[in-house]
Formats: sequence, C-alpha cells, structure tokens
Amino acid sequence: MRPTNRYTAARTRSTMRRKKQPISRFIKNQREPDMSVIAAESHDEIKIAIVQTGSWGDNVNSTLMLKPLKAKYPNCRIEVHTSTYYASAFTNNPLIDKLVKHPSSDKNSSIHLSCVVTPKLTGYDIVFNPHPMYNGDKWTSIKHPELGTNLILAWVRALEDQDVEYQLPLETVLRLTNKEINKVNAFCEKVPNFNNSRNILMEVAGESGQSFWNPSWTVTVGRHLLDGNTNLFISRRENSKDVLELQQHSPGRVFFAGGLTIRECAELYNKCQAFFSVSSGLSNACNTDWGKNDIIWIETTNSEAVTSAPVRSEGKTFWHNNDLNAFVTMLRERSI
Repeated sequence: MRPTNRYTAARTRSTMRRKKQPISRFIKNQREPDMSVIAAESHDEIKIAIVQTGSWGDNVNSTLMLKPLKAKYPNCRIEVHTSTYYASAFTNNPLIDKLVKHPSSDKNSSIHLSCVVTPKLTGYDIVFNPHPMYNGDKWTSIKHPELGTNLILAWVRALEDQDVEYQLPLETVLRLTNKEINKVNAFCEKVPNFNNSRNILMEVAGESGQSFWNPSWTVTVGRHLLDGNTNLFISRRENSKDVLELQQHSPGRVFFAGGLTIRECAELYNKCQAFFSVSSGLSNACNTDWGKNDIIWIETTNSEAVTSAPVRSEGKTFWHNNDLNAFVTMLRERSI
C-alpha cells in the first residue's frame, strides 16, 4: 500500500493526471537488467542516467546511489538530470560525470520534470527515475525489511532492482567549494566569542511539510536553550517574528542564518554542538558524508516514514509527538 502523508499529497493536479501509469515503466533496465550491460561492464564504459529533479533534500538523498553504482560499474559514466531550481544539491560532487540542468521555476515544476525528461532520454545503458513521489510502492527495502517504511528507500529499491550491492548505513555525498567554506568562516568570525560558546543550529521551516514544528516551537524551545553561553543560529529562507522575538529575548545570541545557502549551513552545522532539524533540505545536507557525527541531533517529524534514519541514526533523537511541553521536558531531562 502506498504510504500516505503530506509529502505524497503535495503533487500538483497535472502531475496526478499524468501518473495513471507508474513512471518506472520508462526505466527499461530497472526491473529486468540488460545482460549485455552486465557482460560489458569490465571492458566498456557503462552510461547511466539518474533523473532526480527535486526537491533539494530529495536530490541530495539520491546521491546514496552514486558510490554503489561506481563500485559495480568501475568504468561507468554517471549523468544526473536535474532541475535548475534544485541543481545546487549536486554541485561539486566528484562522483557525477555530468550534470544536466533542465529549466524549472519552482518546486512543482521541478518535480514534474521527472515525468517529462525520462521518456525522452536516449543513449543510456541504464536509466533510473526513483523519485519517491512517483514510486510510493517502493518505500521499503527487499533485502533489509528491518528498515521499515521510509521515502529514502525508494533510491535503495532502485539499486536493488538493478542488483547493485550497497552497504549499511547508507551514505549520501555532498562536497562544498572553498568559496563556500570561506563564506561560513567569515560568518562565524562576526559572532562574538563564537569559539568559546555553545553553538546550536536550528532548522525551523522547510518545503517538505514533514514536521509539526511551528513558530511557537521555535520561541519556546529557543528560550529554553538560550543562556549566557549559547548562540542560536536559525536557518530559514526569510526572517520572521519568532526569530525577532528570540533576538529581543537574548540580544547578541540569536542569529538569522538566511544569508547562507543550505549547502553553507551544512558547514555551519559542522561548527555547532547541537542541531534541531525538521527533516527538510538542511537536515538532508547535514546528513551527508560532509556532516560530522559527534553532534547532538534532535529531528522532529510527523512520522518515521520521513526521517533520515536509514541514512544515519547515530547520535540522533527522533521525535514524533506533537506535544511541545513533553518535548521541552525531554530536553531538560537530557540537560540539553
């Protein structure tokens, strides 16, 4: 049965009309591997297309496919077809041989590109189009049913259907540029006493709608966390009343990180001691091999089906209870 949540409900009407037949019908080799491809893998270059057009977090999650594909097909050439709106998730990735950007203007048009681009692709030995929105019946692993139901497993099933081995825990890949790293360093240098403070990054909003976190949570949790030695960095696209309220509550301790991109906030994460996430773009960026593992991480989501647990669970607390008082009590009990 296809999982039902806000994620799948976000499809546009036009997309739903096109989806009367599964998009996987276009993926010739995903269910029935082409034996000529397998026979040629040790001698000839295998050309692989991965269609992953959006959203940002989905794009970076899809990179879990790259290392296993390179391991099975050492001579392969991987070309990722994505959208201009979310292409930055793949920027500077050393495992991608070519990044093809198809024009898009927003989230819906980007995701819809998967329906448009895939049937037009030619010249590839293998074509993957495993976006979880179009493959809701593949949110489980055949080889590892213990992982339960999770949207991330749609990319795992694409590997399994092609008989590509992978290792657990799954690993996603992100590479920042020196320019991005330097920008974050400059941001932190402007924060008084940054190196001698407890620094906490908080993701308070996202496109996914996969969390009940709201401005009341931001203010209440922020007030609990803030003291004379804590800096709170709030990541969202634009400043808001909840951020301003916290800035008034703790002057010089609350910082709006909207001037940094999602990628750059992943580097800011590496400089913090704790991270509060809502399983959106920044969560997925910090969840890659770029992010450090020795940080307190609290992820607040609607259900286990949308957490990042299959990629990484080490050091994380997954919170699914929409009870703010209970959440703050948990923080007190853990001295966070």
